[in-house]
Order: sequence, then structure tokens, then C-alpha cells
Amino acid sequence: MRLKLREGFAGQDMYVIPRPVLAEARRHPLVRSAYPTDIGWYPHAKYHWRKRPNGCPEDHLMLCIGGHGYVEIEGKQAHLQEGQALIIPRNRQHFYWAEDDDPWSIYWMHFLGVNADYYIDQIPKTGQAFAVESQTQKEAVRLFRDCLETVERGYTLHNMIYAAQTAQHVLSLLLFRNAALAKHSVVDNDRETCDAVIEFMRTHLTEAIRLDDFASEVGLSVSRLSQIFKQQTHYSPKSYLSNMRIRTACRLLDFTDKSVKAVAIETGFKDPYYFSRVFKKVMGISPDKYRRIVKA
Repeated sequence: MRLKLREGFAGQDMYVIPRPVLAEARRHPLVRSAYPTDIGWYPHAKYHWRKRPNGCPEDHLMLCIGGHGYVEIEGKQAHLQEGQALIIPRNRQHFYWAEDDDPWSIYWMHFLGVNADYYIDQIPKTGQAFAVESQTQKEAVRLFRDCLETVERGYTLHNMIYAAQTAQHVLSLLLFRNAALAKHSVVDNDRETCDAVIEFMRTHLTEAIRLDDFASEVGLSVSRLSQIFKQQTHYSPKSYLSNMRIRTACRLLDFTDKSVKAVAIETGFKDPYYFSRVFKKVMGISPDKYRRIVKA
């Protein structure tokens, strides 16, 4: 019979935050977005095993930094290896276990929050492991340790706010600042397309570029590019380019004494009056008024 352990591993670290503490803390706006409910570190977790027929009421992040194991979610199995992470969505039947010969070393966190689903939506394939770039993993481990040490110091509101912000940083790091994720995600092909278009915008900022030029740059139809770009950035390519130009104009107004007309030309607007209208639409004030604002 296979030996099974839920916990009890040499060097482990784990905290289950009292639910009354969470009930109070999550009323704070800096906590309720997303916050840890349980967090831990299981090094070389031989015989680690857990089965939840009814799932877990929280979302469950696992970051594997050594060894390997398996996770089965509603009958579909995933192999979790060193340099990978996996999120088990809440209320999903699941079963996981460490490999006997080379058991995993994992940082893990259960989390909830009004914005937790936004993180779950970033997973390339629900219930499957995704790669974590080495530098990203190093930073995630540092943040996990920071969160564990914060909780260890006590359940004050300040500590709960810091733990929540740190947990959100971990999730954002793994899902939004993880170079390895793009290599294994169909969704990230669209992100790469958008990145290419944005870089094209940046290098042709002063030119009269059209939507056709963007589409040609990435080999897509205008309609398909517009659809992808809007999905990824929530802006049309034209609006994004305008915002980029106005952002550059703001820096020129802030850090140079160039005239408004010169700034307009340098940011791709041949007509300074049109530039002023676009600037006011984006920034809410005219270029002249923006320049006069005292910024500190």
C-alpha cells in the first residue's frame, strides 16, 4: 500500500489564516481584490498526497521548484515538474500526488478575492501546468518567502494587506511577466502579434501610418488584426497609437521647451490644431495647460 502524507515534511512551512481574520481583512479594498487564505512550502515532499472529491473552496496555486508529481482535475491528469506552475480552480474535484522517486518541492497558495477570476482567465489551459522562466521563478520564490514571513509575524490588518499585495504580485509575475508562458500558450501568439504591432508603432511614431501598414507588418487582415488587438489591449490600434503619441508628447512638454507645434510634428501630427484636439481628448486639458501644471 502506498504511503500517503498530507503534510509533515522536513523543513516545511505552512499557515492557515484564521477565517475570522480573513472575514475582517477582506473588507479592506487593498485586500479584497485577491488574498491568500492558506500558504505553504513543502520541500522534497515524498509521499505528499491529497484528494478532494468536492474540490477546494479557494483557487489553488502550486509552484514546483524541484522534482515532480501529478495533478488530476475532474479526471484530466497533468504532470507538474520543476520549473512549472499550475492553478487548480476552486470547487473542482481534484487529486494530486508527488512522484515517489523524485518528489516535488512546491510553494503553494490558496487564494480568493473579487478579482481572482481575472488571474484564472490567464491560464493557457485550465488544469494544465505552464512553464515558469528561471528569473521569474526566483522572484516568485522570494515573494512566497516574504508572504510566509509576513503571516508568521501575526494577523494584523497591516500584515494582511501586505500579504494580499504580495500574493497578487506572485500571481501577476507568473501570469503577466513570465517570458516562458508565451512559448507554451496559444493565447500568447496573439500577444506576440500585438507586441510586434506596438513595436512597429514605436519605431514609426512620426510617420503617417495606417491600419493597413500594421496588418501588413504581421501578415494578417485588417479585420483580424483589429479583433486581436482589441481583445489583448482593450483599445483599437488607432486609439493605442494616439495614446502612445500623446504619452510621448507629454514627455516632450515636460522635459523640453519645444513649442506645441514642434511637439505635434515630432509625435506624428502634421496639424498642430488637430494635435491639440487629440491631446485634450486623451489628457482632459490642452497642451499649454498641461505644460503649466506643476509636477512634483
